[in-house]
Amino acid sequence: MVNSTPDISTPVFDPFCYSVELPHERVYYPFGFRLQLIANSLDVLQVFEESWGGFPLLFDDKSLEIRMVVSDDQQAPSASGLIWRAQRHLLTLQSDRHNFAICDLEKGFSFGWLVPATARNHTFLRRYYLDSMVYLMLWQTHLTSLHAGCVARNGRAVLLCGESGAGKSCLSYACARRGWELITEESSGLLRGSEDRIVLGKPAQMHFRDTAAAILPELKDRLIPTNAPGEISIEVRTADLPGIRTAFLSRVAAVVLLNRGAGGPARLVPVAASQACERLERELPLFEQPVYEAHRATLRHLVQVGAHELRYGELDEAVLLLESLV
Repeated sequence: MVNSTPDISTPVFDPFCYSVELPHERVYYPFGFRLQLIANSLDVLQVFEESWGGFPLLFDDKSLEIRMVVSDDQQAPSASGLIWRAQRHLLTLQSDRHNFAICDLEKGFSFGWLVPATARNHTFLRRYYLDSMVYLMLWQTHLTSLHAGCVARNGRAVLLCGESGAGKSCLSYACARRGWELITEESSGLLRGSEDRIVLGKPAQMHFRDTAAAILPELKDRLIPTNAPGEISIEVRTADLPGIRTAFLSRVAAVVLLNRGAGGPARLVPVAASQACERLERELPLFEQPVYEAHRATLRHLVQVGAHELRYGELDEAVLLLESLV
């Protein structure tokens, strides 16, 4: 009888590093979906905990999986920047030959390889790798991404849409300090197929440019640039901001397109649904069909709730107008 069990005492040819040990396993629920994280780095676990540790299980669906390996190359510098490329269901994220990740969008599986300096750079690790891998897998299967802040009042959410620099973070914070719930301040996830227009966010962190201190003086001591590679904004934990209430999801009551610095008193101008949808689609990432069409259908359904352009200069005036929508 032939013994099929390999002799583990014999050296094994392992050019793909399958044998690397990944002793840490945790289950998280980003945006309410089950995900298993497997890694060999406590830095990775800490960053994931900070991002997604408080989320409850909201949706009963197949589990996602992320495996993250941190090498022992202590001499390599931290990554700075990221390039995304994709064909069909495979997508790569790459900073350089030492720092990269691959996502299988159909299977909901991602694998990454980083150097220790990148893993220690928690802000970069979160925004450019770990959160990106979560977003990419869920955009494929369940969510439509929207470059928008989101705040809610009385269970009714307002999406604050605009390009970089439109004031999403500052206006989201201004609403939150007046008692609104903060859902997110820059990236909203719309639940595809939801008749109720459910929006999900990640309220654990907010991101501001250093110029925000002139608009929000109370944040002056918190907006200290870290000079992290690739970063143009400053991360602040909402748990460190007194009086800020957060929530993971809400129902959308209005879509607001931001136009900061329009001059004159703040005002809301109605926008046709077709025009609002066209503006939102400009920042919709291109996916394969039929996923891309599913994203577009989600946006068309979203704007039927009503869209406005908010022309404003002063935050307090803008917040008062937003309260009239909910």
